[in-house]
Amino acid sequence: MTYLFYLLVFTLGSSIVSFLTVIAFDFPKISLNRRSRCNNCQKTLNWYELIPILGFIFLKGSCKQCIFKIPKLYPLTELTGGLFLIIVIFQNKNLYIAIPLMMMLITLSFMDHFYGYIYPIFYLLILPAIICILIKGYPLYIFTGLITYCALFLLNYYYQSIGMGDVELFGILALIFGYEDILKIILISCLLCIVHFVSKEKRSFRFIPYITVATGIIYLIS
Repeated sequence: MTYLFYLLVFTLGSSIVSFLTVIAFDFPKISLNRRSRCNNCQKTLNWYELIPILGFIFLKGSCKQCIFKIPKLYPLTELTGGLFLIIVIFQNKNLYIAIPLMMMLITLSFMDHFYGYIYPIFYLLILPAIICILIKGYPLYIFTGLITYCALFLLNYYYQSIGMGDVELFGILALIFGYEDILKIILISCLLCIVHFVSKEKRSFRFIPYITVATGIIYLIS
């Protein structure tokens, strides 16, 4: 039963990530009545091709009709989402924080990756977690969030080093993690970005995916 339980948890985590990927790619032109299609040739996908991770294997990494290569990022993030939720359950962490946090960060990361901008409405995904944290008695985190936001806003105003979406996201994360962990998240995300920047020799980059990875690391080890 234990193995079956963790399999169900993994399936839930990977399915959430798979669904959020579609939301991020199609938003705001989302149709709940339209079946999933190939992003290149618009071929309607069969039900078994939509199964997280397994669908990628069934299709052998490309669309059967147009041979369009499916980015390996999709199954990798689905795998990560499933494993993340298993670790959260195994460590007895709070699901009311873990699931909204994962949903918000995954959606924003894919939006930033696809288009280079985000829709602030998806910040609302984390609202239940913030309310629960404040109810449990962490009012100091409000000041941490405000200080983090104001400090990064001023830094960005004078140096324009990161986007406003990044500033807003750091402020929200500070509401959840407090000042010690938000400093670690900022440090790790910057280090990850620098390593990728140097190795790929890019002059521009999407920062939110690095923030997501850093947040996941701190959340699981703290």
